[in-house]
This record gives sequence, structure tokens and C-alpha cells, in this order.
Amino acid sequence: MGNPKYRARLALAGVATLMVILAACGGGGKKSGGGSSGGGTGPTPVAPVADFSGTPTTLQTGQSVTFTDLSTGTPVTWAWDFDGNGTTDSTAQNPAHVYNTAGTFNVTLAVTNAFSADSVTKTTYVTVTAPPTGTVDIDVDSNRDGTVSAGADDDTNEHVWSATQGAVFYYNLDDDNNDNVEDYKDTTASGADLNDLARIIVRQMSGAAGGTVTVLVSASAQNRVRIFQNSGGTWTSVYSSGASFTIPAANVVAGDVELGMEARDRMSATWNGHCTLTLEVRNSGGTVLGTDTVILRVAPPIMATNLWPATEYHLVNIASGSTQNGAMRTAMQNICTAGGFLYREAAGTSYSGDRWLQDSSEPAVVQLPSSTGPRRVVNHVMQLARWRQVDQWCKNVLFDPEFDFFERFSTNSNSHNYGGNFEVVPPFTGKPYGKVAFGGGTGTLLGTTTSVTSAMTQVYKDFFDAAALQGPHLQYTSEWLAVGHIDEFSMFIPAPNTARGWVCLMASPDVAIQILQNVQAAGGGANAVMAGRSGYATTVNGILNDSALMTLQSQAQARINTARNQIKAATNLTDADFIHIPQLFEYVSGNYVAALNPGSVNLMVLPSANGTTYFAIPDPEGPDLSGADQFQADISAKLQGLTNGSNPFNITYVDVFWSYHDLLGELHCGSNTVRTPPNDDWWNK
Repeated sequence: MGNPKYRARLALAGVATLMVILAACGGGGKKSGGGSSGGGTGPTPVAPVADFSGTPTTLQTGQSVTFTDLSTGTPVTWAWDFDGNGTTDSTAQNPAHVYNTAGTFNVTLAVTNAFSADSVTKTTYVTVTAPPTGTVDIDVDSNRDGTVSAGADDDTNEHVWSATQGAVFYYNLDDDNNDNVEDYKDTTASGADLNDLARIIVRQMSGAAGGTVTVLVSASAQNRVRIFQNSGGTWTSVYSSGASFTIPAANVVAGDVELGMEARDRMSATWNGHCTLTLEVRNSGGTVLGTDTVILRVAPPIMATNLWPATEYHLVNIASGSTQNGAMRTAMQNICTAGGFLYREAAGTSYSGDRWLQDSSEPAVVQLPSSTGPRRVVNHVMQLARWRQVDQWCKNVLFDPEFDFFERFSTNSNSHNYGGNFEVVPPFTGKPYGKVAFGGGTGTLLGTTTSVTSAMTQVYKDFFDAAALQGPHLQYTSEWLAVGHIDEFSMFIPAPNTARGWVCLMASPDVAIQILQNVQAAGGGANAVMAGRSGYATTVNGILNDSALMTLQSQAQARINTARNQIKAATNLTDADFIHIPQLFEYVSGNYVAALNPGSVNLMVLPSANGTTYFAIPDPEGPDLSGADQFQADISAKLQGLTNGSNPFNITYVDVFWSYHDLLGELHCGSNTVRTPPNDDWWNK
């Protein structure tokens, strides 16, 4: 029968020929009756030129393409062949066509007008793909049960961090391969280190064949995380920097792809530890088949409070010389034996006699979801920006496969960056893990108009604020002190006989003076204070009659009161939550101030598993009356009033006069502890 479009073209050609013949026979002669010629000819023939466009031209089966006629010459008929099979599929001018079969298709448009006809064929114009097999799906342990699931448990709101959803990952600071290098610096992962990787599963998807599989990393987390891919049991790094990384599409077609992620940078003012991963899958034509997004958050270090049970006690052994600490070592060994704590010493000879262990590092824990239960606990020690010899002990001794080492991240060695200037307010309303607190500020030196500004360096403040769990930080005045540490006049301690369960212990010149006045009134004005301590020994009368010293006590008390008010403003504490114990102060350098008698507030509190809380308290060396140190008596009575029969206090006063106090420190400054965190999950808060 031939091609019908070809016959139509011939038929039109015949019409045109006939019109030419008719014109030659008479179409242009004069009119009858002698009239003049009509003076015109017929319209100039304009042949059509076929053209069209379609959108979209890449699609999935079941979707449609809208075609638009772009032909010139004012066609009056249209014949569309959408799939290149030679059959007219539509005669509309601007049709839409649904493609139900995958493939690549030629499209032809034939048009006619009163004068002629034309057609155009665009080859491989439409590409139709089958819809993806499976869905674009990336899964993490969003419900934090220790397992990555494919169902709704881990898919629901997996892209939003909340109390119930959002995965946890780890700043990999332990040393599973025992090479004395933090594991986050390793470019491969194996063995026990695999426990430190947060699992990520990219689900199988056969529709990705020939296409691309890309994982986009949120901007703030870029360069701060590392991601490994498991290939037959071998884990290799596939991401450490940049905006994204790709997974071979063939791997995703073949099955689920297992990834593992760790942090390789600390939280800071520019990164809150959150990382969003977006999976994007494209087909072979570059069309996006779908995306899926998950969020993960770095587990923050949880800094220990004095309410946590102690498991280990650490100090430096200073075995010889006039400042040897034998009395303190003996007392602490006895306490550790009674309380069931591991007693550990750092050899002073290895660290040039640097005894200030508290100032060098701060203990903490990291908690992670676990496949064997809701919680895995990793001990953690944060080295502080002190830059002294014993700073290295925490890495030399503690750092191991289950004990993180967090290296200092500031070169600022101001004493306000030391551990003695770092405390944690125990839990209160709105802060279930408490709040980190530092000393510092801007003020005047006591007795002067000289302004002084000193505080913990901002990079440490930013870190704790970004960690969020125990932030934002609380800073209260300590810049007026020679060393500048808040543990010189404040300490948060358990108080089981109170509704809150803890109190803030505060040094108080007012209380010390009142006790001295009471002793004086009882006829003990000549009684010794700091008896036998060369350069320090005095009497009750000697202190009370020293007007300059009394003025200093009033000024120091005013600063401590300011600190108390700053603590109250940042928490929901009331005056009843503060316990004031006797303490005198003196000028030691210019108009900077330190403790005159040993500072009892600078104590160690060691709650034990047996329910007893052990207190190791610097002996305040106050005046005796009726055979009892009146400073000790006041402190003991106030502490015992905080306890109950189920949770008794065991109090030991320790001689630290020459070994610590004379060197501008006390017992707490030379101690550190490892503690057990609450049996709870921070991520559900």
C-alpha cells in the first residue's frame, strides 16, 4: 500500500499542479465587456516547516511528555508518532503522551497546510527509565537502641534531632590498637575500633544501575568527620573532607552498603557536633531518583560532678624534701581502702615534682548507644591548657582502648585555664547533667582601684557551650585571687538530707571571724592559730587586732558574696543551698589574695558504692578551745547536718600545710578522680 504520508505529499503536489494549469488557461485574462484587468495574482504559496519541543524528555515509565508544535507556515494538520513505529499516535497540535515502556524513542511530527507538507524526526529524543527498584534509603540508629533498622523505628523523623530521634556518633579519642595515637587519626579501622564507628546503611537499590550514588555532608560538619566503608570485612576511609563522597552504584545495586562514621574534630563556636547526611541517587541519564536525609550528633563529654561515685583516686608522690606529701598520701590510701577506691600515684620524680594533678586534667565520661544494651560508657580525660610537666600523666597512664585522651586545644597557659578553675554544678531544674562553671571576670584588686580581667580562654568556653549538655557555662568572679581558681572558695558537695541532694560549700571570712570572736569571748584570745607553722603562726587576738587584715576579710567576703549571687542567678539555688565554712585570706602578691590558713573548702569528696561519702579536708588549723579545733568543729557539724543514716559522711582532716598550702594550693588541687556516671541516657533529655 505504500507510505500514507508519502501519498498525502503526492496528492498535495497534484493539487498544486492543477492550480498552475488553471491559472495558465484563463486565470489571468481581461474581463469580458472590455473591462480592465483585475491587476492581481493569487497568494504566494508558503510551505510549512515542521518543528516541535517536548518536556520533560527524560522520565520514568507512567509519566508523560507535553509536546509543543513549533512549526512555521501555519499548518492545519498534525500527525505525531511518539515512539518511532511509523503509526500516527495523535493529530492534536499540542498533545501530551504517557510513556508506559522504558526505552529511548524517536519522535516524528508531520504537518500540512493549503500549499504543502513537511515532517521532522528527532532521534533518541525521549528517554524513559523504569522506576527505581526499592526506595532511596539511608539508615542510622535514629532511635538510639544500638541497632540500625530498616523499618519505621529508625526512619521516623530521622532527619531531626530530638529527645526521641537522631543518631549518636563518637569523637574517636581512645586507642584500640595501642599505638599511643588517638584512633580518629587512623585512616583504616579494624578490630575493637569498629565499636567506635556509628553505623550507616545505604539500602540496596537496583534502579541505581549505571547512575550515581552520592552522600552529601552538611556544611558545618565538612572536614570534621571521617566515614569508612566496609568491603568484605575491610574498612577503608571514603570521606574525610569536602562536600560529598560517592559510593559505586554497582555496590548499591548488589546489596546494602555498610558505612561507619566517627568525628575527627572537637565541637566549637562554629560546629555544634551535628552532622546531616543526605543520600542522593541518580539514574544513568542524570535524573534524581530520590533523596533521603539523616542526622547524627557527636556524643559530648559529660564532665563529672562530686555526686558521682568515685572509682579511682589519683595524686602525685612527692616523697622527699621539705614539701613532701607523705601525710596526704597516707590519709588518702586509708580512705581508698575504706571506700573501695583504686589508689593510683604519679611518680613525682618523673614529672619534676609537679604535684598539681587537678590542674592538669579533668575527668569525664562519654556515653554511647550500644548493641548490647542502651549504654556504653567510655572513660574520658580532658587535658587542660596548663603546659606543665604532670600534664602528660593523663596520657601516659590513663590513655588506652577504653579511656579517651582529649588533648589540650589552647596554648594559653593562664592559670584560669587550669582544672582547679573548673567545676560542675550538679543537676538542677532544666539541666539534668548540671552546668560547667569557671572562675574569672573583670573587677578590681582588693583594696585598690586597679582593674583586672582574667578568665578561662574563650576556646574552652566555646567548646563546653557547643557541647550543650552541660552548657552554657557559668562564670563567677575569681579574678581577684592570686591563683584565680573557684575551688579556692567554692565546692559543690552531696547533701543527702536535703530535697535537692546537694549544696554549695563556700569559704567564709565572716564565719571565721565569728568563731575567733567566740573563742576570744571564752577567754581563748591567746590561743594559737596555725600553731607551730613558721611564718604563719599567730593567735586569735593577733588576727582580730590586725585592722588591715580585718579589712581584707570584709573585702574578700564581699567578692565571695558576689560569686554566690552569680551562682544563684544562673541556677535555681536559694540562700539555703549555700553552706558557709570558716576561711581567712591574705595578700600574697601585690593585691592578689590567697588563703591565709589552709583552705578547707578545697577538699575531695568521694562517694562510695557502700553508701558512705568520704571527705578528705585540708586541716584548717584553727584555734583550739576545750581541746577541739573550732574551725574543724564548725565544718564537721555543718557537714554532718547534711547527711542521713543511709548515706553517712566519713570526714578526715589532712595535713597539707607545707606540701600544698604554702605553695598556694590545697588538697583538691593535688588530686583527681575517676567516677561512675548516672545510670541514664543523655540523648533522651
